[in-house]
Amino acid sequence: MLPLQTTTYQLEAIEQAGPERYYLLTIHGASYKIGELIYLIVDGLARQLTYQEIGSLLNASLNEDRFSAQDVATVVQNKLTPMGLFGTSDTAAPKATPTGAIAFRRRLLAFEQYEWLLRLVKYAFSPAVFFSVLGLALLANVFLMRELMALEHYVTSYTSQLTATGECGRGATYLLFFYPAVLFILISHELGHAAASYRFGVKPKEIGIGLYLIFPVLYADVTEIWRLNKTKRVIVNLGGFYVQLLINLLLIWFLVSNFGNADRITISRYLIQLNVAMMVINTIPFIKLDGYWLYSDLFSLPNLQRQASVCLMAAGSVLFPRWIRRPNLESINVRNPYLIFYTVGRYVFLLSLVWWGGQYLVDKMVMYPRLIGAAINECTLCTVEPLLKTTLTFCLFGVPATRSLAPAYHWVKRFRQLRS
Repeated sequence: MLPLQTTTYQLEAIEQAGPERYYLLTIHGASYKIGELIYLIVDGLARQLTYQEIGSLLNASLNEDRFSAQDVATVVQNKLTPMGLFGTSDTAAPKATPTGAIAFRRRLLAFEQYEWLLRLVKYAFSPAVFFSVLGLALLANVFLMRELMALEHYVTSYTSQLTATGECGRGATYLLFFYPAVLFILISHELGHAAASYRFGVKPKEIGIGLYLIFPVLYADVTEIWRLNKTKRVIVNLGGFYVQLLINLLLIWFLVSNFGNADRITISRYLIQLNVAMMVINTIPFIKLDGYWLYSDLFSLPNLQRQASVCLMAAGSVLFPRWIRRPNLESINVRNPYLIFYTVGRYVFLLSLVWWGGQYLVDKMVMYPRLIGAAINECTLCTVEPLLKTTLTFCLFGVPATRSLAPAYHWVKRFRQLRS
């Protein structure tokens, strides 16, 4: 089926494994998953049919005899107009893309600049190859990381000797190699998403950098994967994790092959730790990173954070009916066990993040002025590197923290509005 596209919106079929058919309606950059009913109404409007004719079309297509012109008008008024389907500035929906909250965006790589690379690696994201390699790489990483942890005493002993002599053990080679390697890992992660998207015929857009609040982040614009089926979206979601697993194996090989060289061990050790930390953080479903989209796609829960907020408010309205108004549950199944688990887990995670993450970041913030002072006064590699590392820590842990707290703040604000 060819996609229906106008200057206002685009409508195309979503790949489905089951008998039910769904469509992706994109209006002013915002994407909505719709069913057969809404599709037929939009298609009828595009053909300039009257509401009565659209009602007859619905009855014929869906084997029903209950749709009148008034029913169609109600759907148009309550569903399609708020989406901004008719292109007015007052009703136009905001652009809802993964990069929408990122300010000061700057493109690092245009699609044309890295398309050649995607052609080379795209077959590594074919389902059979992808899931086989992913499973083997995950098992290999778990086994090798356990072996490395058994050798940690070697690095600890070496670090203690340096501390006793007043040396930091990090020279120019460390600084020149470590941070470019981190940037390489981050870009490779985004290329993993782009390559998986490209493999399934969805052209990725740019890879860029921007600011989320005050934190620098990288992003790959693969917004159009919504028209893929669940399995393919899962592969795209896991594309960055998949690439980082393979990079981690290379880092472990580098560490083992240079065992005895203290400088290279230090570099590769920190890179492995950082890479593993990024993989873990990205797979947590309670923050809006890769794990969030993976959970949403696996259990068919679109707008997952919003559904979790409504689910929590529904529970609150039962426990505290005088203070919390019951939300509209028309399109949300609050008895869905996957939604209940996510809702409970998300807010437990948020509270834990505020408590433990807050303490950790406060400790780092207390140290930060001293690190700045030492870097300015001494201006040596051993004083500049801890400052850069602490700054990187703020970026690494601050982004998921602020992405989680922002929806929580919105919910608290909404709760106050309901009470008033």
